[in-house]
Amino acid sequence: MIKEVLEGLSRILGPIATMTKERQELKDGALRVISNALNETYLYYRDIENGSNNNSDREAMLAKYWSAAAISIRHFDEDLSNTCDHKSEYWINPRRYNDREINDSRIQLDNVREAYRKLLKRF
Repeated sequence: MIKEVLEGLSRILGPIATMTKERQELKDGALRVISNALNETYLYYRDIENGSNNNSDREAMLAKYWSAAAISIRHFDEDLSNTCDHKSEYWINPRRYNDREINDSRIQLDNVREAYRKLLKRF
C-alpha cells in the first residue's frame, strides 16, 4: 500500500518538478535577453561618448534587442515588458523623442537597469 502511494506521488511530483525547472529556465532566458539589450545599449552610448557617430544599423539592432526583451519577459513582469517595448519603439527613431517624452515613458536606461536588478533578486 505504501509502495503504491509513493509511486503515485513520484508520478505526480516528477512533472511538477520539471515544470518548475522549465519555468526557471524561461525566467533566466528572459533576464539574459534583457541583460543583452542593456549591455548593447550602454556600449552604444559609450561609443557615442567616445566620438563615434550615430549608427542607424546599430540602432536598428537595439530596436530588435529591446523587442525581444519585451517578448521574453511578458509572462513574468508586464510593466517591464511594456517598458522594453517602448524602448524598442524609441530605437526605431530615437531623434523624434525629446527629454520630456523619454522621462514620461520611463524608458531611461537607468530605470530599466533598476527594474532588471530587482527581478534578479526576486527570481
